[in-house]
Amino acid sequence: MLSVETIPESWMVSLFARMQATFGARFTALWADADLNLVKRVWAEALVGVKSDDLRRAVVALAGEKRPPDLPRFLELCEPRPAAQRPENGIARLPRYERADPEIVEANLARMRELLAPLANRKPSPQWAFDMLLRSCGKNGAALTYEARRISIDAVVSLAGRAFYSNASPDLCAKYRAVFAAALHARGDALPSRVPGEDDEEPQEVTV
Repeated sequence: MLSVETIPESWMVSLFARMQATFGARFTALWADADLNLVKRVWAEALVGVKSDDLRRAVVALAGEKRPPDLPRFLELCEPRPAAQRPENGIARLPRYERADPEIVEANLARMRELLAPLANRKPSPQWAFDMLLRSCGKNGAALTYEARRISIDAVVSLAGRAFYSNASPDLCAKYRAVFAAALHARGDALPSRVPGEDDEEPQEVTV
């Protein structure tokens, strides 16, 4: 039979006794359908390369585990921590990075200001919701999800949406009349009286 190096049997007996004491019946149940002697041997083979300090730290860490560990999880507990995270080295510190070139930083900030400038004086408007419901799809042509449709209807019937429609030009009112009516109907409301200046032509029916 092939001989494989293992850690001392006494170590395995002590380790499994520690886990039995920590997890009780849950630990026993974990190996209920397995040959416990074979399990111990497999663990003993897998732990050969683990340093004693790492093994002791893993044993201490068992108290913080919510369930008894299998072999892969126990090996994770044995993994050495980075030097920055070791208690003897004090508070963990982030690695030092070189300061960015001030000219590059300023150039990037200038580019950001340039891109954001058109939005500086732009007033929020619910018109996007009217357009989305009018199209019955996203700008990319994708069908509206339930959530997207719900949010659009809420925006149309909100105080901002009603104000937008009331203050819109006659052309926009005619364009969005069916959308506005359908959104109000979806929320159990009715279209207000015709706004002076609106086109008398019957609007195209829209379902939201």
